[in-house]
Parts: sequence; structure tokens; C-alpha cells
Amino acid sequence: MEYFKQLRGQALVEAALISPLIVVFLFSIVWFASLMLSWQQIVTATKYGVDLIAYTDFDKKYIENDIKDYLCNTRTLGRILDLNRLNVVVQINDYKPNDNVLDCSKWLVPKKSFVEITYSYKIPKVLKVIGKENININSKLEVLSGAGSL
Repeated sequence: MEYFKQLRGQALVEAALISPLIVVFLFSIVWFASLMLSWQQIVTATKYGVDLIAYTDFDKKYIENDIKDYLCNTRTLGRILDLNRLNVVVQINDYKPNDNVLDCSKWLVPKKSFVEITYSYKIPKVLKVIGKENININSKLEVLSGAGSL
């Protein structure tokens, strides 16, 4: 009988030692899922910005504000990102074909328009073992605007 009482005590000690590791593991899974959701939102916003460049005549400032509104507005349904940790860069370089056949700049690759979004994702205190304060999530897409994509 005494042997079985010791086994119950041993199981309790093992559970007490393992439970913090299980909690950290589960917390890491939830945090990583949240990180991936933020990354997916940023990639979608980057695609949206590139579509605005390719299919509209909106200027750079309007597209930047529209992307920030898409990600950070309180009227947005779903997850809202922090505007202070968001950086949106829009560069519009319109492609204008040159009809002069002798001009060799026609054969050079023109500068592309792009949208680049960076979000600084704060690492929780529980996971600071990697030695960083933040993780940056980046997304950049390019498009050759004005090349007849309409």
C-alpha cells in the first residue's frame, strides 16, 4: 500500500514540474498563430496597395493612407494593428514606352512601382529567451505600372 502512495506523490511532483513547460509551449503556439495572422494581413494589404497602383490613378499619399486605414482603423472588422508600429512605403514609377527604336534605354528594365509594409511585432516577456524585443514582419510587392495592365 505504501508503494502506491509514493507513486501518487511522484505523479504530483512530475505534474508540478512539467506544467510550466506545457503552459509556455501552449502560449508560444497562440503567440505564433497571432504573428502569422498579422503577417497574412500585411501581405493582403500589400497586394491591395499594388492593385491600387496598377489599376487606378491614385497618388502615393492616398495609397499609403488607404493601406493604413485598412490595417489600423477601428471600424475594421477583425484584428486591428497598431499604427505606431506600422511603416508603409509606396513608390510609384510610371512606365512610359519610348517609340524611338535607336534609343537603347528602351531595352533597359524600367523601375518598378512597389509597396513595402513593415510591422514591428512586440515579443511577449515569456518568450524573451531569443534575446530580442521585437520581430519585424515585412512584405514587399512590385508592379510595372502604366505598362498596359488595364
